[in-house]
Amino acid sequence: METNFRAFSEKRKTKDRTDIARIIYNNSSEYDGFVVVHGTDTMAETAAALTYMLPNFRKPIVLTGSQRSIWVSRSDGGNNIYTAVQTATKDFGEVVIAFGNYILRGSRVKKLNEEGYDAFYTPGVEPLGRLIALNEGIKLADHRIKRGKFTPKIFTDFDTRVFNYDPVSGASIDDVLIDIAKSDKVQGVLMGGFGAGNVPSRLIPFIKIAKKNGKPVFVYTKCSIGSADMGVYAVGDLALKGGAKSALDMTPEALGQKLMYALGKANNKELTGKERLNFIESIVQTPYNKDINIKRKRK
Repeated sequence: METNFRAFSEKRKTKDRTDIARIIYNNSSEYDGFVVVHGTDTMAETAAALTYMLPNFRKPIVLTGSQRSIWVSRSDGGNNIYTAVQTATKDFGEVVIAFGNYILRGSRVKKLNEEGYDAFYTPGVEPLGRLIALNEGIKLADHRIKRGKFTPKIFTDFDTRVFNYDPVSGASIDDVLIDIAKSDKVQGVLMGGFGAGNVPSRLIPFIKIAKKNGKPVFVYTKCSIGSADMGVYAVGDLALKGGAKSALDMTPEALGQKLMYALGKANNKELTGKERLNFIESIVQTPYNKDINIKRKRK
C-alpha cells in the first residue's frame, strides 16, 4: 500500500486547491492513498473542493493538520499525521479529514473548536472512523464510501465569482445588495437563512433582481443542525417564490465550493438564461458523495 505525502501552507485559494487536485490526479494510478497537510482554518473548504474537483475518486484523500505548531510542546501535529497516513491505507473511497480522534467526511465537515484537539465535526453525520486504543487501530463506520475501481477525472474550472450574505437581524444594507445583484462581478449568491431557511422580506427584491440577472441564489440554514426547508414558514416561502433555492442541509463550506463548481460547469457548456439557471440549480441540489443527507421536500 503506497501513500503520497505532500505538505501545503495554511493560506488556501482556488488556484492552490487546483494544484493539489492536479498532483493527486497525475499520481492517481501510482499511489493507493493521498495525504494533504493543511492549515485548519480553511481545511473544510479544501476538503469540499477536492470532492468536486476529483469526481468519483475511489481512493482515500486525507487532509490533516494541527491545532498547535508541530515545533512546540504538546503539538497534536505528529499524531494527526500518523493517523492520516494510517487512514490513507484503509478502505475509504472519498475525501476525509483525519484529526484528533476522528475520521470525518470531507463534504460535510465544519471546524468547531479553535482551542481543542478535536477541532472538526460533521453535523448530522456520525464520524467515518474513530481511533481506538487497542493496537493503535481505527474503527471504521459502515456508512463510509469504500474503495472501488474508477476512471480518474478532474474538473478545476471553478467560477469563483460567488457572494455569500449572512443576514444580521435588524440590519439593512438593501442598496448595496441591489448593486451586487446587478454586478457582473458576481455570478452566484449564497444566503444564510434563519431557522428553516427563513429570509427577511426586505431581501426578496435582492433575490428577484439577482435571478433576473441570471444569478442563482441558494439559501442555507444558519443553524448547525437541520436544513433549509424553506416552505415551512411564509417568510421562507416568499424567498422560494422570489426565485431562491434551498441548499437543503449542505454546510456553507461545501455549498460555496459546489456552487463555484456548478458555475464553472455551466460556463464550459456555454449555457445562458433559464437553461443555465436550471443546470446550476440541478447540480447544487443533487447529492454528491453524500454532501446532502435529506431528500428534497419542496422545490
